[in-house]
Amino acid sequence: MTLAIMQPYLFPYIGYFQLLNAVDKFVIYDDVAFINRGWINRNSILNNGKAQLFTVPLKEASQNKLIHEISIDTDQKWRDKLLKTIQQNYKKAPHFAAVFPNSGSRFSTI
Repeated sequence: MTLAIMQPYLFPYIGYFQLLNAVDKFVIYDDVAFINRGWINRNSILNNGKAQLFTVPLKEASQNKLIHEISIDTDQKWRDKLLKTIQQNYKKAPHFAAVFPNSGSRFSTI
């Protein structure tokens, strides 16, 4: 049996999914200390052909807390802004309509 253990990431990179596919058991290791300025709640997307870093705001995040003890700030302002940026930059990508919510819904399902 093959086993892999990884911390959770926001929008994991392709290698994360390749590892997931290659093993029999995959463990999400979220009972370790949260890392400030890590990739758990940050990532980048292409915006006009250039990488743009974005961060999902967290409630009371601290390196003194475990990853699973931290929650996302549910303020809709950051969420709508991020989804609008994704929509504007990727709307012409193949399969975009199949994976992105209907813009008429105001992103209520995400």
